[in-house]
Amino acid sequence: MSVWDWLASFVPGGTHGVPIFYDENYRLPLSGIESTVGIEPRGVDFTTWYLMEKGVVRPEDVHRPLPVSYAQMARVHDAEYLESLGRPETLARIFAADPSEVPVDTLLSNVRLVCGGTLGAARLALARRGPVVNMAGGFHHAAPGRGGGFCAVNDIAVALAALQADGFDGQAVVLDLDAHPPDGTAECLTGHERAWIGSLSGSDWGALPLEVDETRVPEGSSDLDYLALLEGLLARMPKPDVAFVIAGGDVLKGDRFGRVGLTLEGARRRDMALAHALRGVPSVWLPGGGYHAESWKVFAGSVLVLAGKGTKRITARYDPLSARYQRISRLLTQEGPQAEEPLTLEDLEGSLGLGGAIQPRVLGYYTAQSLEYMLFRYGLLSQVERLGYHRLRVEVGSTGAGDRIKVLGRTGGQEHLLVDCVVERRPVAGEPFLFVNWLSLRHPRARFSERRPQLPGQDVPGLGMSREATEMLLLMAKRLALTGVAFRPMWFHLAALARSRFRFADPLRQGRFEAMVRDLSSRPLLEMTRAVVDGHVLLNGEPYRWEPDDMVSRLVPSAADLEHIAEERERCHFTVNGAS
Repeated sequence: MSVWDWLASFVPGGTHGVPIFYDENYRLPLSGIESTVGIEPRGVDFTTWYLMEKGVVRPEDVHRPLPVSYAQMARVHDAEYLESLGRPETLARIFAADPSEVPVDTLLSNVRLVCGGTLGAARLALARRGPVVNMAGGFHHAAPGRGGGFCAVNDIAVALAALQADGFDGQAVVLDLDAHPPDGTAECLTGHERAWIGSLSGSDWGALPLEVDETRVPEGSSDLDYLALLEGLLARMPKPDVAFVIAGGDVLKGDRFGRVGLTLEGARRRDMALAHALRGVPSVWLPGGGYHAESWKVFAGSVLVLAGKGTKRITARYDPLSARYQRISRLLTQEGPQAEEPLTLEDLEGSLGLGGAIQPRVLGYYTAQSLEYMLFRYGLLSQVERLGYHRLRVEVGSTGAGDRIKVLGRTGGQEHLLVDCVVERRPVAGEPFLFVNWLSLRHPRARFSERRPQLPGQDVPGLGMSREATEMLLLMAKRLALTGVAFRPMWFHLAALARSRFRFADPLRQGRFEAMVRDLSSRPLLEMTRAVVDGHVLLNGEPYRWEPDDMVSRLVPSAADLEHIAEERERCHFTVNGAS
């Protein structure tokens, strides 16, 4: 489903809209970035979907960005460096990926589009003399002749150079509240007399140009201490004619790379202070980095502040992906049964005895055409295409283990199997579930590397879409009036990756699993999986073998047997090779 269809499904509400720049192609087309680096590739979408779902941002507030030109980028970046961006090795280094999984044209289009969003936001901010948001951006590590830290092109510097080419000659201010220093922005703006950079960061990356007002935040700083440092920075800020704000999401306590340690409340109070200091000033707000499961909530909070709803709290258990998919499912239902189970000519001829057999249906309901339509509406086909595949098609059939769904696509003149799924109706603990006997999400263009090693059961790297697949399966179970989705993890890593949505049906098995995660989660996932396979894991001092058992995700949560889970969890103690 395109973002514009999605936005059109909302009824406008509220009177205090905040203009935002957003495009569904803001999502990075890198399948391994979540598992290898810890970046949530859906973060921009999560923030936008939440704001739209809650009516904070209205459809008319959303602007489509235009990509910046190479001429605009060349005002800031060296020609040799821009030329190097056409090589997968250069982009792979910047985005911490293997060159084999870098779709160069798609990734460069992504970068240019986000930069265009920052430029468009800057022009609109000057026109309306107020805040405008770009839902991605803040690429402050990109310097004139290099990129790094997931920053290929410096969008702030490119936007400011374009404004100056338009005739802007006022005081520009960059307030960089990302957890890392603005090294690239400092290099890009060195020598600009009317550009001031102020920064609070939790890392020391060496000396920055003297023009940068840089404050090092002590590691694990409290909200109050941080806000005191921010107050001092804002007091030193010159009066701006335009401001760029990086409201970094990596300032949260527990962020994988940030060392600041704020709470969500502290980050919200940071943004309130910034919005107050910039009242009446044309300002562009950007999310910067974020490597925490709740990083998306930080920038959602930034927009809530700008919308005059800074006291609104985001429910702890709110899942933007699930909420969006459920909304699309309701829209499909409103479109009528043909949206998910279209009647085909083959069906009609078969039922009348005029043609061949009736077209096969998965679980007696979904045809290949209806599944392809669902994948299109949920946006999964476009995501797969952005990874470098085309001419996608769906096949369905039956096997001895259940009904089979295959998604195939072409690249390099060859057709590849991309999704392979076998499902059936099966009772678990006496209740009917959609049971997944097999699910493989395959990215054959990519290759395994030291950063993205091969896990047991894999023959090629994954597509990075397991969460989307889970949501679709849950909606299929709901459509078929089943209790939920179940599967049996044959490897430790499968259970570990699924534990946020699934639990073992047997409470004692769940207790042992929770003990295992508790005792061994500090180790890398691959190391843990191999230790289990190789027999190096001990349970209460005795050799432990992985116990494949049914895990379930219920559509309607039921009370877990917490007492027995806790008793078993406390009884069990796991070690590796006898070392606790």
